[in-house]
Amino acid sequence: MTTRKLTLHTASRSPSHVSEPSARYQLRMVLPTPEWELKGSAAVHPKSWEGSSLVQEASLQQIAPFVGKMKCTMAAALVRAFSNEGDVVLDPFCGCGVVPLESLILNRHTIGNDLHPYAYTITRAKLFAPTTLSAAVKLAEHYIGMAEQATDLINLDEVPRWVRKFFHSRTLQETLALITLLKAHEQWFLLGCVLGILQHVRPGFLSYPASHLTPYLRETMYPRSKYPAMYEYRDVRSRLIAKVERIYRRPVAISPKLRRAVLVDNARALPLESDSVDAIISSPPYFDALDYGRDNRLRLWFLGVPDYRLINSSLIRRPGTYLEEMRICLIEMHRALRPGRYCVLVLGDVEKNGSTKNTAELIGIMARDLPQPFVVETLITDEVPDERRSRRRTRTTKLERILVLRKPQ
Repeated sequence: MTTRKLTLHTASRSPSHVSEPSARYQLRMVLPTPEWELKGSAAVHPKSWEGSSLVQEASLQQIAPFVGKMKCTMAAALVRAFSNEGDVVLDPFCGCGVVPLESLILNRHTIGNDLHPYAYTITRAKLFAPTTLSAAVKLAEHYIGMAEQATDLINLDEVPRWVRKFFHSRTLQETLALITLLKAHEQWFLLGCVLGILQHVRPGFLSYPASHLTPYLRETMYPRSKYPAMYEYRDVRSRLIAKVERIYRRPVAISPKLRRAVLVDNARALPLESDSVDAIISSPPYFDALDYGRDNRLRLWFLGVPDYRLINSSLIRRPGTYLEEMRICLIEMHRALRPGRYCVLVLGDVEKNGSTKNTAELIGIMARDLPQPFVVETLITDEVPDERRSRRRTRTTKLERILVLRKPQ
């Protein structure tokens, strides 16, 4: 664990719109889910984020794909319900930064944390993006020009064969030159944009025809003999500029006074002061439902991770240790959260090998039985339609449950 301490806090106060229960609730399943009324705020109910959010969300949320991404309208609803403007919202498993960005949009300070290098990069890209399109394009043109001068110095013999299979050789040289430069100068926004156009079947992306989320070539569907244009050289300059322009189609105004931080620490030992955050809203990993290393192996390679298994060994997802690791995380979240405030966890039921694990119920019971326990307020059940799953027509996660915990005063 790092020894530094990060402190972001505002004046302590009780949430203006949340009434305090007089006694601890017993953990209970809520099926079907009634609306949970919060005084002074909209009810927290799955209908409030029903349907597609793609045309509603800030286009900055679409900077790059991420397996298991929380729906932006869900994140916004939870941030509104369980925090006030000016609060500090922590997401200890922030993934691609959906909750931190929605927190800033809703005038909250925010802290995101994730051990995954790709997640960290995308979250940094979102929270520290240039404020205007013109500034972003100017920045992109500057680094593209610098990278173009170094393209011929890139030796592809040092690139693994499985990576070379995805790209035209000249495209790969240009991509490597630019990413190397962006990493050296810590240009997170542009790095996130490049990773966002790394792989797809569409002409605005850099790879040969490939899936957008998990990296595999689609040569059977798009054979070279029938689609030769899809295997030609693709320049990085025009595609990156076009990507930047897409990111600012639906811009958001974020106050420069709002504090933000992105950490790459273990959620079991965060460098935060005790009682320093006003709300925790997060979607922790599920029981071995997704492989965050393998599914991002191509982007991880460009970020300097040669073997995705190095990432998997550090993440909380293994069935044999998951519950004990989450117990430690709950203790840490309890420590960082202010008394009387809320910890809201979005957790999925996992169906594997003929059995179903109700992750939220297991975590809720654990949170209730800690040495310094949480109060379990409620469980809100949300059915996950096929189009919202990372892998469609599978039996992995069909229900998400929103577990609402409160730290006693």
